[in-house]
Amino acid sequence: MCGAFSAYIGRATVEQACCPYACCSSPAQPQTISHMFLECPMAATVISWLCRLWQAMTGHLPDASVATILAASTSEGQCASDALLQTWHRLRLAVLHSIWTAARIAASSTHASSQSSQSSSQSHLASRLALKTVTSVIHHDWVKCNDDVRQLAGVCSSWLRGRDPSMTLEAFRNLWCHHNTLASIHTAHTGTGDKLELVMNLSDMVPVQLF
Repeated sequence: MCGAFSAYIGRATVEQACCPYACCSSPAQPQTISHMFLECPMAATVISWLCRLWQAMTGHLPDASVATILAASTSEGQCASDALLQTWHRLRLAVLHSIWTAARIAASSTHASSQSSQSSSQSHLASRLALKTVTSVIHHDWVKCNDDVRQLAGVCSSWLRGRDPSMTLEAFRNLWCHHNTLASIHTAHTGTGDKLELVMNLSDMVPVQLF
């Protein structure tokens, strides 16, 4: 929920309806949905990174628009396969969640808009969260390739009924190893035999600079 809508329904003050970032161009900028996720300089940095990251993976640069980023519309040529379509939406949602989380953290700080010394850390907050979230999603899927996550939950396995959450190696490669941009799988030779290892190729500088 954005600040402007929260104020509209009476759950926030006029001050809380504004963008909480000191780096924003206007100190009284209403925090609408489009401003929070696209127009705010803090968010624009991360969205630009997402689009350039996708370009490095597929050669296609998505539009940083409401239709593409918020309404989940995909243009022709953006996703060459169903697996890439799923990858795009998972990346997109992970980045949007990071932007929203960063905005909530900034809004909860009583000095978020009054201390200029915080503007530098604020400008990188969503970027760091986005990188961490995307990396965590990839690692989580890698665990599903190697272990039954139902056995790792610490509860009775009979409680976790339903579809099998495991993932095949082929499905993982199709999702996250496209051109080895985000991750790659290498074979490590050990004394007990060969072992598959996940190598994360994604960082704040590779394949495109984050900040």
